[in-house]
Amino acid sequence: MTLRHLSHHFLILATLSTVACHAQTVMRKATPADANAAGGKVTAPALPAGAAKLEIDRKQIMSLSVIPALTLVPVRFSKNGDTAGPPFHQCGLATVTGTGETHLLITFGTDWTEAESCVSLSAIGTAESKSKYPALVLIYQATTGHESFPEPVLLKWNAASGIYELDAERSQWITTQQLPYTIPNIRKLLAKNPGERK
Repeated sequence: MTLRHLSHHFLILATLSTVACHAQTVMRKATPADANAAGGKVTAPALPAGAAKLEIDRKQIMSLSVIPALTLVPVRFSKNGDTAGPPFHQCGLATVTGTGETHLLITFGTDWTEAESCVSLSAIGTAESKSKYPALVLIYQATTGHESFPEPVLLKWNAASGIYELDAERSQWITTQQLPYTIPNIRKLLAKNPGERK
């Protein structure tokens, strides 16, 4: 192989490597088979102590186009179990890998939303698509028992632990911006404020 051919060969490899490094991560609705498989991995024993009445939102089970595969399973459960008093619900997001490894993150009814009860997940999407594991936007319908309202929650990827976690600071910043809470609106908001994207 001549020097010219070698140079051309390495140029092609470099181009393919660049394309691969910049491949966009896409969130899409999970196939019925993937949704059933992932949903089957999320069971009551995965819930926090004292929680009960696990509900899986099968209509909003999503998958990320990453390798290895990652399926996102929205859940809701009763925080106070079967005890007396008004029901108080938390919501969460279970991540299920292609090998079946499952991790449940409580996303609502904890931290700054601890005093609010989760009614339902209204929307889920990505904050951007350039990262392999992009930040996730979840918009919940919440209630205090007296009024209902939408509440956005942002999740960030923790590369060290290999799981998603709450992004409390940016989530609360979004709620101060007084805009209609939709995935496109929040995505545009973060794009216009680079300091808030990471």
